[in-house]
Amino acid sequence: MKVNDFSLIRLRNEEHFQFHTSFSDLVVATKATNLKIEALFAVYQPQLANELKSLDVVRKSSISDDLQVADSDRDDTFRGLRNAVKSGLKHFDANVQAAAKRLQILLDTYGDLPIKNYDAETGAINSLVSDLKGTYAADVATMGLTGWVNELAARNTAFDDLKNNRYTDEASKTMLNMKEERRKTDSIYRQITERINALIIVEGE
Repeated sequence: MKVNDFSLIRLRNEEHFQFHTSFSDLVVATKATNLKIEALFAVYQPQLANELKSLDVVRKSSISDDLQVADSDRDDTFRGLRNAVKSGLKHFDANVQAAAKRLQILLDTYGDLPIKNYDAETGAINSLVSDLKGTYAADVATMGLTGWVNELAARNTAFDDLKNNRYTDEASKTMLNMKEERRKTDSIYRQITERINALIIVEGE
């Protein structure tokens, strides 16, 4: 038995905070000392409090859910493209396999774009699309991914236009801060679960 992995990045802000709150309550009930994670938990709790502060600012700001939805749309498209490339690695056609391998190396170079802050992700996707339509255009065509690339470009542009045209700089900073606080909370959470999983192997369930 081990702590199950969970796709936290797909949660909306309120869901994300509630998940971590429930986890924190469970650790408190079980006692961090019993789990041998007291040092990490001592860092986790203040970070969770920081996320709550950011969430409160988001709730009180003029930002509506459409910016989050637009960001989620481009994130899902990127993941869909990445999954399509991954599936191509096992394609029966050797040419498709070879194209998938080259594209996989490119995607590995860019890393997990959805975890980046808004502006960094926008820039990275623009650069990725440029590569996919330029140097790697033949591989994209071989795998039949032109539609995915065009959709990723369109959704990235739609997000950037929405952000730049409808929200003030201060509102954008609010959302940027929330995404960063979520990333920090998730990072500590993963360290905690990795330690618990390791202790399960060493000491038993």
